[in-house]
Amino acid sequence: MKKILSLRNFLYIDILILLVLIFYKSYLFIYESDFQSNNIENIKEIKKMDTTNDFTFVVLGNIENSIDVFNKKMITKINSDKDVDFLISTGDAVLDGAEDKYRILNKSLNKLNIPSVLAIGDNEVSDEGDERFYRHFGPFYFSFALEDSYFVFLDTTGKTSIPWQKEWLTKELKNAKNYKYKYIFMNNAPFKIKEDTFLKSKEHFITDQSYRDFLIDIYSRYNVTAVFTTGPEIYESRQIKGVNYFVSGGGGGGLLTDRPNSFYHYMKVDVKPSGVSYSVVKQETPAKYALTRRLESLWIYIHSFFYINFINFILVISVLLFFAIAIHIRATKEVDYYKNFNESAEHIPTKDKLNIAMFTNNYLPFIGGVPISIWRLVKGLKNRGHNVYIFAPEYPGKVTNDESNIIRCKLLKYLKTKQFKFAIVNIFSSNIEKNFSKYDFDVVHVHHPFWLGATGLKLGKKYKIPVVLTYHTRLEKYSHFLPCFKLIFKNILSHKIIRRFSQSCNAIIAPTNTAKQYLENIGVSRDKFVLPTGIDFDYYNNIDKEQLINIGKKYKTNGEILLCSVSRLSKEKNIYFLLKAIKYIKENTDISFRCIIIGNGPEKDNILQFIKDESLEDTVSLLGSIPPEDIPKYYMVSDIFVFSSLSETQGMVLLEAMAGGDPVVAVRSSGIDDIIQDNYNGFKTKEEIDDLAQKVILLMENQYLLKEMSANAYGFSERFSLDKMAERVEKAYYKSIKEKKIYNSPNENN
Repeated sequence: MKKILSLRNFLYIDILILLVLIFYKSYLFIYESDFQSNNIENIKEIKKMDTTNDFTFVVLGNIENSIDVFNKKMITKINSDKDVDFLISTGDAVLDGAEDKYRILNKSLNKLNIPSVLAIGDNEVSDEGDERFYRHFGPFYFSFALEDSYFVFLDTTGKTSIPWQKEWLTKELKNAKNYKYKYIFMNNAPFKIKEDTFLKSKEHFITDQSYRDFLIDIYSRYNVTAVFTTGPEIYESRQIKGVNYFVSGGGGGGLLTDRPNSFYHYMKVDVKPSGVSYSVVKQETPAKYALTRRLESLWIYIHSFFYINFINFILVISVLLFFAIAIHIRATKEVDYYKNFNESAEHIPTKDKLNIAMFTNNYLPFIGGVPISIWRLVKGLKNRGHNVYIFAPEYPGKVTNDESNIIRCKLLKYLKTKQFKFAIVNIFSSNIEKNFSKYDFDVVHVHHPFWLGATGLKLGKKYKIPVVLTYHTRLEKYSHFLPCFKLIFKNILSHKIIRRFSQSCNAIIAPTNTAKQYLENIGVSRDKFVLPTGIDFDYYNNIDKEQLINIGKKYKTNGEILLCSVSRLSKEKNIYFLLKAIKYIKENTDISFRCIIIGNGPEKDNILQFIKDESLEDTVSLLGSIPPEDIPKYYMVSDIFVFSSLSETQGMVLLEAMAGGDPVVAVRSSGIDDIIQDNYNGFKTKEEIDDLAQKVILLMENQYLLKEMSANAYGFSERFSLDKMAERVEKAYYKSIKEKKIYNSPNENN
């Protein structure tokens, strides 16, 4: 027993270390100054220079967050060279695409006295880094002109369609034909490069032979001056069909073995009216012999890695230690899962009115899927005569129209960042239990498996009240919000959290059969009820027709087909995929249409920029947040509902849209698989742009099919009225109350 107590104390110390480190990482992630569109801003600075066709720029690749070489030595040397006007990286400037790597790179670049422009590389897009590159630096492929020079940057990572980029490059080189000098910057070379290294195994050239041939031919045809690529950690130059090619990959990454042309360096390109000259500036290292050179290269790589990842390394050790101790304590604790025969097994009569406590981490006036789902359930339960009290966060300066049944909990902090807004309740306040104990609750209903939801579970256990959880959210889809350990959370911790919490409850409400199957797959053995959120048809039946006409006049001016989507504007909602599909539709049909997107979120500014970049301003309108009671008006005016989110546990907005008579075209996922009946009330598609777009085009170009599916969608939605859903939840409550009396409470997470 003493040994277990000693281990528990050690576990608490480990948890404290974890919390401190996570707080530190979170602090850096949230409060460090953010940076956006650096390439655009730096190109503006470059264009302001008074060069008169006489300027010098530096080119290098494979910086890889180098501390010893790039950060400490090369930047100092470049800053001391007064002839250099700006710097260009050909890619792989970060070790990987994680947010902390981008922030460390930004700190290094800020030490430069000159502007810098970055091409995208394979490292930049790894670990879902492509969206971070777009946010922090800008588009994946772009160009700019300076005096009589034209600079073109390509994306060789595979994130941009090759046919699309071919067409774009051809147009760019045609536009640049009157410029004296033309430079191309790309991460992977358009020719094969031999590479031997024990640190990495990676092909630093474009593998598509036909694309390589195309690039070499078009560069020659348009008299490109020079092509700069990253390649492996070497320097190499060659001439192909009259074009100069340079491989410059010695910006800081680990050097190759037994390669005399593998050394740390950068290139200086001097541009003058009389011509262009190229020189290589070596960054000398102390190592003179092969063995010491090899060891030094390895040390520099390892040192940079641990310098950047030190906090992550400590976190990993702490997490592993936490699991080791927790498993040991769990393995040595006795458990009993059998029925308690000391309890009375007689029939438990149901009460006409239940007192229900709900706990949620967010609620109205915060607009989101969970608050709206809770509000509807509460309305349905109250209509059936039950008393419902909601323990929810208070929001500074904001209240709802009816606060009579809401117990607002004081906050530790109202966290507002560009990524999200979150009211963090002070769950340590004694007022929560004080308010809870005032009522004789029959059941506790929690809506999140952590924080205030955990408080509700704790109180339910303490007062021997059954606890029901609604599984609303796919936690793994929110891993990108974390400053570190995204993959561990996505693939392991998120599922462990759901399973552990669910096993501590008496029953689980899953909004779809797919969600129920997921819970079974991760090992949840508690009672599970499939109960989607009900639809409040009052909002559809009591709408002023004049309001519908006004919305139609605004968005269907010339009788266009109106597409609609409702979604929070955040990464996990897959909005960029939807916008790409809209562009595909626009380019592949003559039918006039518009698309409205209802919702707000941290990605709004980036999405607006994306809409502008893709020339969709006349097609797509972001309407922002609209009160839930007004959204049905837009469903009723729209013709087709489109949806691309993969993070839903239920397709609540899909049912709402169907209630407005809209057939739904959506990417197949756990949240929509049970809602859409293919070829009946809509279409389920693969996560492929052309698949979703073609289904929308099919409906747009076939009015009879559109009308038939619209009627089917409305008929299907009638099965999910508010009252019907509330009645089924009520039955789940009664069953949980009855079984709580007969069986032991789950006192161990099996």
